[in-house]
Formats: sequence, structure tokens, C-alpha cells
Amino acid sequence: MKDRMLAENVSNLLKSMSGKTAAIITHVGGDADAVGAAYVLKRVLEEVVGCAAVHVHIPDEMSAQVKAMVNYLKLDVKSAAIGDVDAVILVDVGSLEQAGEYLEEIMRAHGKVYIIDHHTPPQGGYPEGFFVFFSENYRALCELLMDVVQLMDIKLDALEAEALFLGIYYDTARLSLADSETMVKVCELIRLGVNPSKSIHLVEVPIDISERIARLKGAMRMNLYRSGEWLIATSQVNSFQTSVARAILSLGCHVSIVAGEYKDGVAVSIRSQQDFFAKTNINLGKDVAQVVGARLGGYGGGHPTAARAYCRSAPDDAIKLCLSLLEGLLGEKLSRV
Repeated sequence: MKDRMLAENVSNLLKSMSGKTAAIITHVGGDADAVGAAYVLKRVLEEVVGCAAVHVHIPDEMSAQVKAMVNYLKLDVKSAAIGDVDAVILVDVGSLEQAGEYLEEIMRAHGKVYIIDHHTPPQGGYPEGFFVFFSENYRALCELLMDVVQLMDIKLDALEAEALFLGIYYDTARLSLADSETMVKVCELIRLGVNPSKSIHLVEVPIDISERIARLKGAMRMNLYRSGEWLIATSQVNSFQTSVARAILSLGCHVSIVAGEYKDGVAVSIRSQQDFFAKTNINLGKDVAQVVGARLGGYGGGHPTAARAYCRSAPDDAIKLCLSLLEGLLGEKLSRV
């Protein structure tokens, strides 16, 4: 168990909610880890703890994969306001801004907001009066929930096990970032009835034509920089920035930075290879995305090798700041390739 005290604290929190009402909120758009965690939390609160009512909210628009997972789990996602509840539980939310349209309601719920997370906390932390349950030791939030479920002596059913497996699988980049304890948990979920290939097939949807076009345009518009042994690629597209950043990374660079217009600002998706983080110790979430978001009037965060920022700036300015930060962290000037 990676953080027994944390798991015990989360367990005690859940047990204290008997008879109460709760709203579970994921980060903007959700992802497999957020959805898996929300699904299992809702089931535990309703069926084990005895909450009066538990609603799940996913801010903003869900991706095709998230919709597929929500539909497969038959998870009822509410689009209405949070309303008057006894507790607001934020899951997998790296910063309060990631709660999207629910941010104002969350701020008004001061004193009954609980954050369960595994990301690097935002610069300056969370407001006083918010209760934070957090550890970066976990590769996925679903992994923490497995420890919580174990401490509460809860037997997972097959669908709950699938939800946790999918969260762990995708948040560890298809297990490429999983450590030995994470793999032990995956094996335990398989023992409980998870068929990995079946589960993955059920939520993976074909890439549609617009996403394919965005990936190809991103590659065509790519600029490449070098710092010693490291190659850093940048590009601009106005949709599917995360998908494009992953695609460019797969071409062979060590870091990819993709920016584009998003609503009334700019979204920046940043990815790196695991060996880049291992050798440089540059945490994209903490060292780059958080700084970019804060300096350019927005917010940012994420994991060491996968991060995202939202800014009030032009895409060029966001990319330039990312490059400047990486240049300083690497201690060597970037040269155009």
C-alpha cells in the first residue's frame, strides 16, 4: 500500500457520509481515471456507506472515449447545477479551475469541499477550508481507490473492477508507467474478472476523420528544437491538442508542445517521453504547465510526463514560454533544427 495513512483518511471520510448527499465532480471533460474513480466512489457511497443521494458531474464536453466508458458503466452523469448537497467531492482535479462551469458553486460550498487527487497541487495550494486528500505516489487515482476499498473490506464486483482497471490502464499510458505495485493491483483486478482486451475494446473508439486531420496538420506545422540530446517539437492546431501532442511524441521527439485556441483562450498540451523525465527530473505538470497557466492568466497542471495549461494569450506566446522554461530547466540554449 503506497500511502496507508492517506487511504485510511479517505476511508474515514467516506464512512462519515452515511445518510448525507454528495456531488462528485471530475476535471473538465473527464478521462478514464476520473470516470473510473467517480463510478466506484458513487457505488461505495450509495451501496456501502448509505448516502441518501450521490450525483456525478463531468464539466464541459466529454470525448468519444469518455462517453463510451460512461455508457458502458451506465454511469448517470448530471448536467444540472450541483445544488444543495452535504459534500462536494472533487476527483482527479489538478486545480479548482479544472472544475469548469462548477467552479463558482464549489467556491460557495466552502467548508464542505473534499479533494481526492494524485496530481501535483496547484501553486499556492487550495483555499483554506478545503479538505485535501492527496499523494503523488499513486500512478492513478483508481489505484488509490483500490487501497481504500481494501481497507473498507469491500468486495468489488466485475464492473467496478473494470472501471478501476481502465482508469489505471490509461493513466499509466497503457501500463508503460506502471510500477510493480501498480501491476500487482492490475493482476488483482484481472483475478476479479477483468478481461483486459475486452474492456479496452469496449471503450476505444475509432479515430474520426477530424481528429486524423488535426494530427496530420499538427505534424505538417511542426517546429523542431534541440538541447543537447533532447528534441522538442512544437505545433499549433485549434482542436484535439492532446491527441496531436501524443501523435507528435510518437514520431520520435522527447517533448511535444501543442497549442491552439480553446473557447476564449488557448489550450496547451505538453507530453514527454519517460526517459526525459527520468534523466532530467523535469515535471511537466509542476515545472511547466502550472507556471505557464499562472503567468498567462490561466491555470495548468498534470503529471510529470503529461500536462495541460489554459491561458489568456496567443498560441505563439504560450509555446514561447514553454520553450523558455524548458531551456532554463535544461540549462542549455535551444537551437532550431
